[in-house]
Amino acid sequence: MFERIAMVFKAMVNALLGKVEDPQMMLEQTYQELQSNLIQVRQAVAQAIATEKQLEQQLQKNKDQAATWQNRAAMAVQQGNDDLARQALQRKQQYAQAATELEAQLKNQKEATANLRQRLTELENEVQKAYTKKQVLIARDKAAAATTKANEILSKSSASGALSVIERMETKVQEKEARAAALAELGTDSLEKKFKNFEGQADIEMELLALKGNMGKPGEKLITQDKKNNNNDAVLLELKEDQIEAAEVKEMD
Repeated sequence: MFERIAMVFKAMVNALLGKVEDPQMMLEQTYQELQSNLIQVRQAVAQAIATEKQLEQQLQKNKDQAATWQNRAAMAVQQGNDDLARQALQRKQQYAQAATELEAQLKNQKEATANLRQRLTELENEVQKAYTKKQVLIARDKAAAATTKANEILSKSSASGALSVIERMETKVQEKEARAAALAELGTDSLEKKFKNFEGQADIEMELLALKGNMGKPGEKLITQDKKNNNNDAVLLELKEDQIEAAEVKEMD
């Protein structure tokens, strides 16, 4: 029973965490943890390399000391001092033994350093891949958030609703315009307007009667026709004079 309660509680906690977790924040946090691990591994590799260098130096010193005490033992033998030669040989053996142990340590250290270098290279590649993946996922998360927000806005507001509001406002504006026009029309003097219209029509009637009176007089038609004939005769006379002058000029040539 307690196990079932624990499982239900764990599921509730996971669901709550799933709602609270921000993808961008979690990606950044995970990447920072990888960076921290990378720094630690680099420090370990640096320490391993330093230890390797120290072992190499100690190994070389012990080898040098072993060679030095070997030479000293030989010098003691040449001088006939066997006791001193024995002591020199004992010291030489101590340095030689230390050199042998250091060689074994140095071999192990080199293997450990190579292993750490390999792990460092792999971790660097993982961190680089994680960075690229993080950037891509953050961009996708931002795009998804923007799309979700846009869809929420579109679901709350529709174009048809906005158009209906605009149409209602247009109707109100038209009503105001009609009311203003009606008030303007009521503000003018209707009697004066009627007289102005009547006067305009009277002027047109007078002009029409005058035109009809002129068209009814025959004398004026004859005078007008005589004027037209006289004008035609004058034009013909000028044409004949131009032809005579042209002929005279041609005979003179």
